[in-house]
Amino acid sequence: MMENANHWQTVNHRLMARTLAECAYEGIISPRRVYGDQYELDTGQHRYRFRARRTPWDFLWIRPHPILRDGYPVSDAIQLVLDCREALAMSDITLGNFIEELNNTLAGDLLRQQNLANQTASQLLDLPPARLEALLDGHPKVLANRGRLGWGMDDLHRYSPEAGQPVVPRWLAAHRATGLRVFGQPTPEQCLTASERQELAPWLDSGDWQLVPVHPWQWQHHIQPQYAAMLQAGNLVDLGSRGSRYLPQQSIRTLSNVDEPTACDLKLSLTILNTSCYRGIPPEPMALAPALSRWLSATASTDPFLSATGLTVQQELGGVHLPQPHQQQVDGTPYRYREMLGAVWRESLASKPAAGEQGWIFAVLMQTDAAGTPLVAEIIRRSGWSVEDWLTRLFDRVTLPLYHLLCCYGIGLVAHGQNLGVIFRHFRPERVVLKDFHGDLRLVEGDLPGRAGVPESLTLALPRLPPAHLLHDLYTGHLVTGLRFLSPLLEDHLGYPERDFYRLLHDRLQQYQREHPQLATRFAQFDLLSPAMARVCLNRVRFRIGYGDDASRPTPTLGPDLPNPLHPRNHHTMEICHE
Repeated sequence: MMENANHWQTVNHRLMARTLAECAYEGIISPRRVYGDQYELDTGQHRYRFRARRTPWDFLWIRPHPILRDGYPVSDAIQLVLDCREALAMSDITLGNFIEELNNTLAGDLLRQQNLANQTASQLLDLPPARLEALLDGHPKVLANRGRLGWGMDDLHRYSPEAGQPVVPRWLAAHRATGLRVFGQPTPEQCLTASERQELAPWLDSGDWQLVPVHPWQWQHHIQPQYAAMLQAGNLVDLGSRGSRYLPQQSIRTLSNVDEPTACDLKLSLTILNTSCYRGIPPEPMALAPALSRWLSATASTDPFLSATGLTVQQELGGVHLPQPHQQQVDGTPYRYREMLGAVWRESLASKPAAGEQGWIFAVLMQTDAAGTPLVAEIIRRSGWSVEDWLTRLFDRVTLPLYHLLCCYGIGLVAHGQNLGVIFRHFRPERVVLKDFHGDLRLVEGDLPGRAGVPESLTLALPRLPPAHLLHDLYTGHLVTGLRFLSPLLEDHLGYPERDFYRLLHDRLQQYQREHPQLATRFAQFDLLSPAMARVCLNRVRFRIGYGDDASRPTPTLGPDLPNPLHPRNHHTMEICHE
């Protein structure tokens, strides 16, 4: 019981630190520096005191020490939110729902903390990547990053990544006359044993039927009641649970094959509200995904820079979507009802490393063990390289290829810690791996994408946005959501100052620009080195829009401008903040 109580205090303290840090970063609250590394937040009724340092991102990196409320140590994350309710400016209805999300987050993090206990950074890196992914923190920017509205405790212990329990999909046979849409080349046979393929041959070999995998939770809670008419009519047939076992990835609805790790991943609709939206699968991105990933993969092999840096794509092999026929007749129906039954087959990250290589999602580099030791520190130690040499390779093989896609092709994609993979050779960054970008990939306005070789079918179908919007797909998606949390770990644990981290990245970007003078106008168009950048906020959105239904997914909002750590003018400011 004492150990459980300690874990409960730990997860509450972590959520309190994230709440203070992210709400301050988004400009919602304003803690003030009292002296040294002591900061104080006056909520009106209570005063919170904590230790932190301000990073180059105008972000408070909170030290792992007790947080005081009116002078007394406290570990109650939800009380902190209640104390800050005036600044958060949520309605009582929104606040009540948000408290439910926070309690769910604490419950999931408690389970994760119990599984993480007593495992060192070195031991964690020796786990199979799918097992390690189950122990990661989740989106670091989102306060309720395990909110999962719709799940109870049984669901948490059965289907969450942190539970580490294999899931066996339910399989349906859908007749083409149901309105089923098929994209690319779905490969259900990859997910079944030889005997099951033989048993299901009449369905697999028929041109009139398509096998559709369904998450068992989705089957129980949504498919059986909402698709009952089809099931009763016999044009949607339940084939039962069968095939390979899968572990949920951090995104929950995407599953890794346990029995054959190099086989394809499955992404399945899951109508729960988590982080920012319901986790169904919309059909529109699926329609483009196979052709888009084929083109990007081919481009990566023929473009001289991308080929040299080894950019790799986890291709979308195919997908299926079956609309609910009555909901399809309601133009403004909540978007979750349009995304209830869909599946995607995608190449796995485990299929990409060669012999002697390791493949992890980028979020592994932002993770610590239970004692607070970063996994990235152990990776660098095993590489045998200096921090600066290792970071130089990381920037050259991960950040610069993303920048090249933007400047050379006018492509913006949101590459955060969970949909960006990194292949290491002897623990040294070797190449970046892109996945699950199809719903967020956009093209810049104008004729650049077409002139750069993006096929006309894609230039006509993909969203077109001004350069500033696409710049933030890279800046906010990769730098703010990834590097912002990596650089302080290297300073705290390896003594590599954050100011040197961003000076080095600045130098690598300038070196790239010198080597590609033909893109000079694009560098000005996508100005990654400007003195200030827009500050894109996620938590503000939830506080503002609440939890009501909508016909479309929510979009981020903006906070105060952000001093860009990549601009030389801000390097002096970094040194002052560091002191």
